[in-house]
Amino acid sequence: MSIGAGITPQRAKVLVVGGAGYVGSATCAWLIDRGHEVWILDDLSTGHFEHVRALLPKGLLETRFIHSRAGNHKMVPALLARERFDCLMHFAARTLVSESFAKPEEYYENNVIQTGELLNAMLAAGTRSFIFSSTCSIFGNPGSTAIHETLPKQPDSPYGATKLEVERLMETLSKEGQGDRGLNAISLRYFNAAGAEPGVRVGEWHSPESHLIPSILQAIMAGRPIEIFGTDYSTPDGTCIRDYVDVSDLAAAHEAALIRLLGVPHRRPFEAFNLGSGTGFSVREVIDTCFKVTGSKVDMIESQRRPGDPPRLVADSGLAQRALGFKAERTLEEMVRTAWQWECKRTEVIGTMKKAVFLDRDGTLNEDPGYIGNPDQLKLLPGVADALSRLQKAGYLLVVVSNQSGVGRGMFTMETLQHVHERLDQLLAASSVKIDHYELCIHRPEDECDCRKPKPKLILDAARKLRIDLTRSFMVGDKLSDLGTGRSAGCQGVALVRTGEGKTTESKMNGTQADYVGNSLEDVAAWILNRR
Repeated sequence: MSIGAGITPQRAKVLVVGGAGYVGSATCAWLIDRGHEVWILDDLSTGHFEHVRALLPKGLLETRFIHSRAGNHKMVPALLARERFDCLMHFAARTLVSESFAKPEEYYENNVIQTGELLNAMLAAGTRSFIFSSTCSIFGNPGSTAIHETLPKQPDSPYGATKLEVERLMETLSKEGQGDRGLNAISLRYFNAAGAEPGVRVGEWHSPESHLIPSILQAIMAGRPIEIFGTDYSTPDGTCIRDYVDVSDLAAAHEAALIRLLGVPHRRPFEAFNLGSGTGFSVREVIDTCFKVTGSKVDMIESQRRPGDPPRLVADSGLAQRALGFKAERTLEEMVRTAWQWECKRTEVIGTMKKAVFLDRDGTLNEDPGYIGNPDQLKLLPGVADALSRLQKAGYLLVVVSNQSGVGRGMFTMETLQHVHERLDQLLAASSVKIDHYELCIHRPEDECDCRKPKPKLILDAARKLRIDLTRSFMVGDKLSDLGTGRSAGCQGVALVRTGEGKTTESKMNGTQADYVGNSLEDVAAWILNRR
């Protein structure tokens, strides 16, 4: 995409919130290549540290990457006050439509509450310019009409509703304040980002993968058939038509919005622009293009329509063309080609990453004596050493993630805690087992830290340090907080053991909190090994 006439690029200091995700990382790459100073804030719950590592050189990685949620009450205000960013860009939403129906409260908390906290902190720090990565899903299903900005906004999913609520909040904040004290904001709406940035440093990486192009490419790579849902729509080839826009065209649009915000001395009213190809591509067109680019074909299974799937969803980008100079320049074949290059590279990256079993300590590995003051009190639960031996021999790292608030309460010291872990290592050594890493939270619950389970930070930090692929890893524990941290971190599976507090936990549990419940760690190890 070329920048519109009369807009002059400038070097800006930008905080990209959600910059380790797909569109966020591609936008970071685009901005960095054009001389902007880019900082990345991401909690890595769906983003990938490998994206950050690919974009920020080692000298900057330690300072310009901030591992945090968008609405962190301590870290984010301090960062914004210290660094005085010219603009914030927001990509930190949860985006799976189907999941939003199952977890509407989680979507509201992450997409609306966290974003609201970020906006408040930003304005308090004196930063006014904000660019929001939104979605055309706020319009719901308008039928065959090309989606333009003046259509009624009728989201038909909790996900779309959260995006619309943030847009309304942005509009409200843009009207508040005197002079230049209010929010200066632009929202960019689109449907399906596709492809990878030209340098193939970053790309699409979801688990599970729900987007059409990477799903087709992964099926081709694995030799699996491709399922087409509905072949009798009122479209030229009978399959649904959807709007696909190259991720670099979207990144360029974000830079154009940045320049539009920073290029005027006064505050603009809130603006929103739809971004799309204007024509769209059918499912069969996408499949045929994937076959052409890869030089491979797989079988296709024609299935019934999915409920609620409209025949055609395409955005009208006329307003964005006039205001931002936006144009979807890359062809479907170009998008698929870079997506295929990225998929091949991603597969190689995953091949170098490790898998792990994350383990609670007290009640899962050893009897739970409460706050341990004497390391000699530590006693392994029956069968633990054999279970860990089997997992380690199968290639799993063993990582203990544990809340140890006794340190924060002054009940014992870090030195005592170290002796406890030395005792655990000593007991396991008899079976040639060694815990690979301990990731601990030593804060009290009232400290409201970011790392205490059930928050995912302990797992995410360990995964970043040890290059662990969470989509092939498991969390095991005896408490609801253990299950919650594994689920929030995106582990492949979470399991409850009936040791420790496990039986009590099971009585409080609903049907979705654990993927498996075992009587012992040996049972859980067998379950994990059978899922490989």
